[in-house]
Amino acid sequence: METTSEAMKNIYEFGSLYDRQYQYYRDDLSFYVDLANNYGSPILELGAGTARVSLALAKAGHRVVGIEYSNDMLRIAQEKIKSLEHLISLQQGDMRSLQLNQTFPLVIAPFNTLMHAYTLSVQDATLTTVKQHLDEGGLFAFDLFNPNFKHLNTLRREKEWEHLGSENAELFIYQTVDEDNQILESRYYLDRIEDGILKRQIALLKQRYYTRFEVERMLKQAGFKHIQIYGDFDKQRYTTQAPHMIVLAKS
Repeated sequence: METTSEAMKNIYEFGSLYDRQYQYYRDDLSFYVDLANNYGSPILELGAGTARVSLALAKAGHRVVGIEYSNDMLRIAQEKIKSLEHLISLQQGDMRSLQLNQTFPLVIAPFNTLMHAYTLSVQDATLTTVKQHLDEGGLFAFDLFNPNFKHLNTLRREKEWEHLGSENAELFIYQTVDEDNQILESRYYLDRIEDGILKRQIALLKQRYYTRFEVERMLKQAGFKHIQIYGDFDKQRYTTQAPHMIVLAKS
């Protein structure tokens, strides 16, 4: 069978793949809605993606300002929020240098957004942005995943893709790790057959993973207080074996 491959893209330039892969992810939604219910709105969301979390917050009655760097992700998000545009404002922006001239009782960076702060300088700049946009006594909440290295260097087929109504397509993921720089690299291979030809699209995702005390130190350095770290969205105790690192930090 003849095979053709497109040039590799950053996954955020391939918004349709990202949106389809994660459209049914719900683990974090009730967690962020509960925080919004407790702290009120408007809410600033960094890394709004295709508006998955923004929509959940708006459906619960909250006003959201969503910031997203990728224009392709924003294009998809704008289509999805049309019925809730009175509650959701989406803007293209960079979490390292955002200037909204507004503060919020709650700032969130869900679904591994801070894993795109690859260097110490970017982490510091992002936390400065958060502090500048957070009310006195406000809450900064974010989640990171604890990487599972047992699937490294193995091409695995994403079974969930079969249930998304895909048009004769399959998705595979191959992951490697750069331990010196704490970078996990995931390559997504989307294969579909068209007219007897196997066509492949490739997307790249790089994520910088963290240790617990590294996170605590960078938050304290940025001036945050009362830092709490959990291992999952139901606030289980954090361990290195936990699926997530859930962080709550007050200014």
